[in-house]
Amino acid sequence: MAITLLPLRIRASLLIIIFALTCSKECTSHSRLTLRTKTQESSKIKIGYLHSKSTPASRLDNLWTVSHVTPIPNPAAFLANISIGNPPVPQLLLIDTGSDLTWIHCLPCKCYPQTIPFFHPSRSSTYRNASCVSAPHAMPQIFRDEKTGNCQYHLRYRDFSNTRGILAEEKLTFETSDDGLISKQNIVFGCGQDNSGFTKYSGVLGLGPGTFSIVTRNFGSKFSYCFGSLTNPTYPHNILILGNGAKIEGDPTPLQIFQDRYYLDLQAISFGEKLLDIEPGTFQRYRSQGGTVIDTGCSPTILAREAYETLSEEIDFLLGEVLRRVKDWDQYTTPCYEGNLKLDLYGFPVVTFHFAGGAELALDVESLFVSSESGDSFCLAMTMNTFDDMSVIGAMAQQNYNVGYNLRTMKVYFQRTDCEIIDS
Repeated sequence: MAITLLPLRIRASLLIIIFALTCSKECTSHSRLTLRTKTQESSKIKIGYLHSKSTPASRLDNLWTVSHVTPIPNPAAFLANISIGNPPVPQLLLIDTGSDLTWIHCLPCKCYPQTIPFFHPSRSSTYRNASCVSAPHAMPQIFRDEKTGNCQYHLRYRDFSNTRGILAEEKLTFETSDDGLISKQNIVFGCGQDNSGFTKYSGVLGLGPGTFSIVTRNFGSKFSYCFGSLTNPTYPHNILILGNGAKIEGDPTPLQIFQDRYYLDLQAISFGEKLLDIEPGTFQRYRSQGGTVIDTGCSPTILAREAYETLSEEIDFLLGEVLRRVKDWDQYTTPCYEGNLKLDLYGFPVVTFHFAGGAELALDVESLFVSSESGDSFCLAMTMNTFDDMSVIGAMAQQNYNVGYNLRTMKVYFQRTDCEIIDS
């Protein structure tokens, strides 16, 4: 499906939902089934605590940006449209809590085709290369090119996609609900000149906890998001809030940061009223191995082997008696069944993730399964980690929750809610 561009001065921040059971970094493509494509509808992203010459600082927390939501099959992602440079050029960026550095395609480049305009640094009056002398060297992927003196970056993802280019500084621009423009100056980003493996978006909006993240450098180490049902494209209240306006509400759980990832203390999983018999240490991080990461850049939830096998066996025991498994069952890495997701799974038990401190994440049918394009079959929207013992809480598991991050107090908050309440 082609992306319909919106006028820049009317739409300066855009949230796109892309449906499919794929993602990058800690997870890779695990299913051939994709969700049905819907028509373009409306949604909103709220941006708080931004500085602009055109907007008084006292009004910033009340500002809104307006956007449309378009389901696009493969790869699964949430895309935000920000504008970069002067004059501003709109860009669709993957909203990713699993990445630190924001990067964008920059001309000239060796990169994949895109339907939106490429950013050309030489045509922007606010672009400048970042100095390797002044740039913090907290990322091993950042290095100085001895020939040019430029600060270079090279990021490789676990699905074999990668990006490399120049570390630079630019202005990012958003438009508010009162038609005012909000800009953040001197945002450090990667100007990607050699990119591969990315086909549906023009870069990454890094919301990770690292040195180069816009969250830690530009938005006071606070942000929140509330995503409604991914299968309802008419839902208009999906929200991303950056800065002091973030909704830090609900039940908190301790947050740990290790290797620039957000780790949570997942302690147990229950299926309905039954607490699953999973070894207590299954979700714990031991040195650099294992642990549980929360990541919006990943669509499905990925579980360590023991947890996945235990949960999937419980689900298959219940469904296998009443529904027929999809033909050629063995070719799928997750359980798949013939049937209608909503009709045949009415009253299906809720799967609950139990975190330290009492916070819980309850997964209903729409968070547990993904429907085929035809709607006559569905698969479990979870996979087993075949690389290591790390578990990943993906975007699908976070539907119908407001999730708030406070990196100052090192806590993440879960609040099950209708995002319209946050949006109001």
